[in-house]
Amino acid sequence: MVARGVQGRSWLAVAAVLGLVWSLLAVGGGGEPAEGLEGEADNEAVYSACVGAALDSAGLVDVEGTFAEDAVNCLAHFGVTR
Repeated sequence: MVARGVQGRSWLAVAAVLGLVWSLLAVGGGGEPAEGLEGEADNEAVYSACVGAALDSAGLVDVEGTFAEDAVNCLAHFGVTR
């Protein structure tokens, strides 16, 4: 009896995933991110979580001095990466 319930749930999970995939394909992404006039961002972010201690060096020396240093340090601060 347990096996029948598991098979039923598995079929339901597969159907749900297929439905989500189909809906994403039907809507499409357009391929390009939205942008403002002349390629400039419409609205700059007002707030950021990447301030203060979040910008302290996480010890990832391969990004020191690059454009991505602040973003990578912020991700490491919040535990997204190490």
